[in-house]
Amino acid sequence: MKLFLTLCLIAGVLLNASAQLSENIKITNDNYLRVNSIVYFRLKPKNGSENIYLLDKNKQKHPVQFLKDGFACTIISLRPREVKYLKAIEESTAGTKSEISLTETEAKFIIKGKQVISLQNGKKDLPSGVDSVFRRGGYIFPIFSPSGLSVADDYPLIHKHHHGIWAAWTKTEFEGRHPDFWNMGDKTGTVLFEGIKNTDAGAVFASSESRNAYYDKSIVPNKKVLDEDWQIKVYNLKGAKKPYYLFDVELRQRLSTSSPLKLSEYLYGGIGFRGNGDWNGKGNAYFITSEGKDRTNGHATTSNWVHISGNVAGKLTGITILSHPDNFRSPQPMRIHPTEPFFCYAPTQAGGFEITPGKEYLARYRFIVYDGESDLKFIKIMWDDYANPLIMK
Repeated sequence: MKLFLTLCLIAGVLLNASAQLSENIKITNDNYLRVNSIVYFRLKPKNGSENIYLLDKNKQKHPVQFLKDGFACTIISLRPREVKYLKAIEESTAGTKSEISLTETEAKFIIKGKQVISLQNGKKDLPSGVDSVFRRGGYIFPIFSPSGLSVADDYPLIHKHHHGIWAAWTKTEFEGRHPDFWNMGDKTGTVLFEGIKNTDAGAVFASSESRNAYYDKSIVPNKKVLDEDWQIKVYNLKGAKKPYYLFDVELRQRLSTSSPLKLSEYLYGGIGFRGNGDWNGKGNAYFITSEGKDRTNGHATTSNWVHISGNVAGKLTGITILSHPDNFRSPQPMRIHPTEPFFCYAPTQAGGFEITPGKEYLARYRFIVYDGESDLKFIKIMWDDYANPLIMK
């Protein structure tokens, strides 16, 4: 049940309803337009059933993917105040399913035959000129747009500790020492990938659960400070007028010892994004936030979301990052670099805080990747659905 509630908070529509395959399911929407909204509900399949759909009155089929504990997930679009009745049906022909491909160096998330993202495990060869002190895993790279353009960078020579989408803390105090888990070149802290615990792939999403470990390197032997669990979900969307990819990241951090980790007020630290190398330079990356700020005035302000874009091989593409409203210090402050394609949601900008024994740090973000100009109307629809999940009473 705890896992189910967490999933609902992350991603969308929660149905307080239960149904067997012979029963109808009623969805009553509120005042928000919902496009490709992720829905969780109770549904028990027949033994061996896999190809289950929800059928609406227009004969549209919405694939279902089963979770643990009798819950299922589907994706559906709804107009404001729309009431929709659906019936669970079973078909013998399988639809298009998501995939996860595990290799020696990464976990690839594949939707409709195309790679969307990968989770790196730290085993791939380092680029020329990058010292082994910068090696780490447990981050997302590459990140592709629907047209196959790469929106991210990894081990950029300007900042070798930047990696696609990653997380770390910078200015810290632990047992009187000051490990820096962000600037790994200082050799006081590092983040290591410990492994993938679970994977799932089906008609609605592909997911993985993995763990990272934060080590204090300023003491011998090195001491583990934090255990960090990542949950990644890449959704198998359909029917979008303009193609886009959507995936969720949830990270949970817990102390590995009884000693607290003090996080001091600082410019950056938290979850970061490094854009494509073609976006380097003041005029080559474009930022727009939920508050209408850009690169010139957005740094150290707060936002619910940010869109970052630029040209790759002469074509405009970009990524939108939504910060969940329940995140610590939401809306969170931002680090927007003045000349590099670097962005960070940095709660430490608003002051120091501590991760203490028995208390978990939780952060959730949604990422949307699409080609072309930023679509503010579309982003608002996505944000409203993410921030205001529909609760069926």
